[in-house]
Amino acid sequence: MQGLSRALLLMACCAPGILAQDTDAHTYPKFEYFAGYSAIETNNHTFLFSGVRPVSGLDYDEGGTGFEASVRRNVSRYFSIVGDFSAHLSSNQFAVQFCKTPPCSAAETQNGKIDPRLFDFLAGPEFKWRNRTRIAPFANALFGLAHSTATFNTTGPFTNLSSTDAESGFAMAFSAGFEIRIARRVGFRGSLTYRQAFVGSDVLPSQRVDAVGWSTGIVFH
Repeated sequence: MQGLSRALLLMACCAPGILAQDTDAHTYPKFEYFAGYSAIETNNHTFLFSGVRPVSGLDYDEGGTGFEASVRRNVSRYFSIVGDFSAHLSSNQFAVQFCKTPPCSAAETQNGKIDPRLFDFLAGPEFKWRNRTRIAPFANALFGLAHSTATFNTTGPFTNLSSTDAESGFAMAFSAGFEIRIARRVGFRGSLTYRQAFVGSDVLPSQRVDAVGWSTGIVFH
């Protein structure tokens, strides 16, 4: 959670400053575009690879880094419809147990590596409080599709194995943050997000994956 703590501290430091009057508060653009850095933390996803026991707790426990991009169609001064795409990547190593002869009282181990990927395609409403300062708080609720993939590799004296697990399902995300207008058509945006994904495959039942994260980047009006 260190990355999340740093994000909160950065937002707290930046927010109080820029309270100058915004002469464009009564107007709003039809479209807004966001692109920036994004990170999540979660470790409650189980992957199932061919030839290996289920792998749990090794998805984004040390943080998944990636990016987020979105477009907003403003339908009024305060409300907009958002289309959002995000991708998060991670990599973890762990010891893999192998058994030459059952009942495996003395299993052997060798190093393994897992590279999970999470892609979200979401859309939904957003509320933004446009006011006469340069800081505009916002909150949104987005719903859509999550697609998760993970590649497992292990090379050693017992076996050489590579396998991929792919899952898809319903996803939702709830975010809150603020936007700071830097120039007439450019702003800075930061948010905290709670995500849920219900992903499964033909060989693994649907499971709920919870994640917390943050994002920061530039908004173009």
